[in-house]
Amino acid sequence: MQGSRQRLLFALALIAGGILAFFAYLALMGIDPAERPLGLSEWIVAGLLIGPGFRYLIQWRRMRDHPPTGRASDDLS
Repeated sequence: MQGSRQRLLFALALIAGGILAFFAYLALMGIDPAERPLGLSEWIVAGLLIGPGFRYLIQWRRMRDHPPTGRASDDLS
């Protein structure tokens, strides 16, 4: 249970870090979303920065719902 909780916190930290990195990218590039909508390139950068956290979160959910049995005979059938 403790390992599962740590993996969840890691996934959430990845998402939060991606969001912070995206806002830092916007600030460095001088892009203000209040002035104009974000373009396609900004959305792609957002997906690249935030996406890995969501992927890890999906993997965590699958591992929690279907824990590995650790038996080699399951792979052969």
